[in-house]
Amino acid sequence: MHRKRVGVFFGGQSPEHEVSVISGLQTAAALDTDNFEVTPVYVSKSGRWFTGENLLEVERYADLDAVIAEATEISLAPGPGTTLSLCSRSKKRMSSPQEWHIDVAFLVFHGGAGENGAVQGLCESLGVPFTGGDVLSSALGMNKVRSKAICQASGIPVVKWTEVWESTWAGSEESELDRIEKEIGFPAIVKPVRLGSSIGIARVENREDLDGAIEEALRYDVSVLVEMLVSDLREINCSVLGNRDSCQVSLLEEPTSSGEVLSFQDKYMQSSASSKTPTAIGGTKSSQASGMASLSRLIPAPVTEEVATKISSMAETIFKTLDCSGVVRIDFLMDRGSSEVWFNEINTIPGSLSFYLWEPTGLSFSALVERLISIAMDRFESRVRRVRTYDVNLLSERSASGLKGNKS
Repeated sequence: MHRKRVGVFFGGQSPEHEVSVISGLQTAAALDTDNFEVTPVYVSKSGRWFTGENLLEVERYADLDAVIAEATEISLAPGPGTTLSLCSRSKKRMSSPQEWHIDVAFLVFHGGAGENGAVQGLCESLGVPFTGGDVLSSALGMNKVRSKAICQASGIPVVKWTEVWESTWAGSEESELDRIEKEIGFPAIVKPVRLGSSIGIARVENREDLDGAIEEALRYDVSVLVEMLVSDLREINCSVLGNRDSCQVSLLEEPTSSGEVLSFQDKYMQSSASSKTPTAIGGTKSSQASGMASLSRLIPAPVTEEVATKISSMAETIFKTLDCSGVVRIDFLMDRGSSEVWFNEINTIPGSLSFYLWEPTGLSFSALVERLISIAMDRFESRVRRVRTYDVNLLSERSASGLKGNKS
């Protein structure tokens, strides 16, 4: 039987570039080569696209310039049927351009254009199936403010928040600080609106801290989220897998951190000796290649059955409200004393695809990625069955003359 050709897309122009590389290589390693033919597609920090077997070896990424020099630069084009063509951009006179075809794009970008709907739109335009959410759900999931507002309107509880735009902030810092102090107060949390992996996040205790944190967050995004800090905080997360019509919720997890707010170091730079982490093809198992699997966590989260049921129900509602597809991770805030729970944010392409939340349920990483490909193919087939053209040529002689008449 024909092995399905899977292009695993990772990297990208995002502060989460290296995290995406780790997740991408984990995904490639998890694909069963008896059923799938894996083609890596790496997007460099400068936005150039590459493929090549060397891109499957995690050790090569210690020198990004060297890994690019050994890879083949490509461009994308519609292929035969519903495939995507990866066309080499060789400029050597004696070298014939190469071309690869893939049946499905497996998107493992974190942040930037790869997670915010831009690459999803590219895949739709090129007519190839792709994993994860569509353009709208990806864009909403990437925007912490818009996802909060939509979920809040749907009855999902969120903490008090406000948004600060760079255009409003510049020249009006004092009045904006006054407004935030009045609406949110201290302590508070400051975050870039469209970024993940805890980059640019800060806890602030006073006006001076707030000023500095907003300035820092605006280095990464054009708007900033400021929200009330839950004083006796527990973070409880879960993953949801499926589509709007049928989805399931994973076990809950409680991440542990060195401080009250999870940092980039907590998430990605801890030892993973106790984690079962898939190895990158041709690579070795190390903490640097463990991604979100290296984070210390309690699975299942030590919460009451009532709280677990409540969070699982909220997660399913959020997944459907934002019209998600594939696998996501949804993060919640919980007050340790009252057990009150609030929606925090959603990750539409979670680090390491949250495989560690599914393995305890009996769903292996290999089975998870195969399920995601199946969901992508089903969604694509459902979409292409729809009428996508209207069999009238407005530019024919008769129609064109009618248009001219209407214009006059």
